[in-house]
Amino acid sequence: MPAFYWLALFFSAFYFVYGAYLPFWSLWLEGVGVSAELIGLILGAGMAIRFVGNLLVMGRLKGAAQLLPVTRLLSLLSLISFLGFYFSHNIWWLVGLTLLTNFIYPTLMPMGEALATRMVIQAHIDYGRVRLFGSFAFIVASTLVGALIGNFGTEWILHTMVAGLVLMLLLSCLPLHPAPQDVKGERPQASLLETLRSPAVRRFLLLTAMLQGSHAAYYGFSAIYWKAQGYSGTIIGYLWALGVVAEICMFAADKRFLQGFTAQRLFIAGAVGCVVRWILLGASTELWILVLGQMLHAVTYCMSHLGAIRFMTRQLPAEQIIPTQSLYAALGVGMVVAVLMAICGVLFEPLGGGIFFLMVLVVLPVFFLRLLPVTPPAETSASA
Repeated sequence: MPAFYWLALFFSAFYFVYGAYLPFWSLWLEGVGVSAELIGLILGAGMAIRFVGNLLVMGRLKGAAQLLPVTRLLSLLSLISFLGFYFSHNIWWLVGLTLLTNFIYPTLMPMGEALATRMVIQAHIDYGRVRLFGSFAFIVASTLVGALIGNFGTEWILHTMVAGLVLMLLLSCLPLHPAPQDVKGERPQASLLETLRSPAVRRFLLLTAMLQGSHAAYYGFSAIYWKAQGYSGTIIGYLWALGVVAEICMFAADKRFLQGFTAQRLFIAGAVGCVVRWILLGASTELWILVLGQMLHAVTYCMSHLGAIRFMTRQLPAEQIIPTQSLYAALGVGMVVAVLMAICGVLFEPLGGGIFFLMVLVVLPVFFLRLLPVTPPAETSASA
């Protein structure tokens, strides 16, 4: 199957599952009797183990040829691990299974991104166009699950995820053409430690950790907070879907309108959006404010993520792309979010929507930091 269509289908399946998990998993935990503080700790622990999973799995890849078989294995193990939630709702079982599922399933995100960036290099696909299929699937899932919750209860969150994981496993087994492979003359894959020695990569990871980490309150507690304010599961699903509609529009606009934007400019735009969005969500739960805040997802998440892809595909040598993607997923979408989500869990009861204001403080340093020029590998080794 041509790379564009394979990636479109894979992103669709992955983000369909993610569209059920990310907005609603806290509601599923609440539905089986877990308190808000424990939800924050469980979700935070899950995010922390992502850090380990991403580093161990992605860090062991020796080249692009391993991307596809490892993706298929992770798809199978993800399905098996989520089936475990049907067996017990004991708190220790939930904690242990959360650690297991978050060690396996989220690693499919950097794997998919690594496949996509490899196809940008090998097949010259339009990253924004192929990625928007995932965003569209996220909308379908969040809207569907919101309606299912309203009509049949929170147990349908898990049912929907399992169905999506079955589909993802089947799609991952389709052949991909061209097969991922290292470019002729490409240097051997850099290790995580070698990659971290680059000052440019370290600065990049710091910036993305603050931008993506500031979404912790939104990812972990927006659904619970909005439900407590009287919004139904259906409305919450629509709000999440609206954010991803805005994301789709931004991805679609990337090649036509944003190609002249450097990674630095995209990061600054993302930071401005974060400040405005978190102030809005913390200040009011009026529906029109929530709608405006959700439309800003196109800026807070999407422009920040496009900036990360821009940096990796345009500024990094090819041998550093996969390890940098691993570190990006582990830190920006893993460890930093984990710590902040656990903090939000502790503070949610006393502060309520005030946890969104804390996210403004997280992102403020982005305005004062700049990306650094990438040092050639030989120079990096010498300076280290």
